[in-house]
Amino acid sequence: MKLIRSTPSALARVSDFDEWFRHPFAGLPSLSHFFNNLSEVFPGVTGDKLAVDVHEDKDAYHASFEVPGVKKEDVKIELNNGMLTVSAEKREKNGDNESSYSLSRSVSVPDGVNADAISAKIEDGILRVTLPKAEHRKPRTIALN
Repeated sequence: MKLIRSTPSALARVSDFDEWFRHPFAGLPSLSHFFNNLSEVFPGVTGDKLAVDVHEDKDAYHASFEVPGVKKEDVKIELNNGMLTVSAEKREKNGDNESSYSLSRSVSVPDGVNADAISAKIEDGILRVTLPKAEHRKPRTIALN
């Protein structure tokens, strides 16, 4: 028996249609590509939410949101039914093309926050929201008799 090496003919290859049928979305950009590009506009973004750091001290709760390049007037902060929601919109203009990205993040606010004294400020691309504790929620020292 003699073995002969041969190359497959053009007819033996999978046709383009068969390849497309097996992988119909192979040439299209994925949604993950879109969300990965958001991180170029909003560094620190995971998925479609703003990055946030939340901590507490004896007088207040603090939430820090990453909003680089966002103007003060493009930020909306809302407290509703125990939820603090921050929305940010960033607009970019490149020649004739204009694009905008909107992201938001909601965090649960504990009971005992003095809603009338909440404050917020943007500095160096960080939005800091301070939620003061109500007086009855602050720790206090009790004197011994």
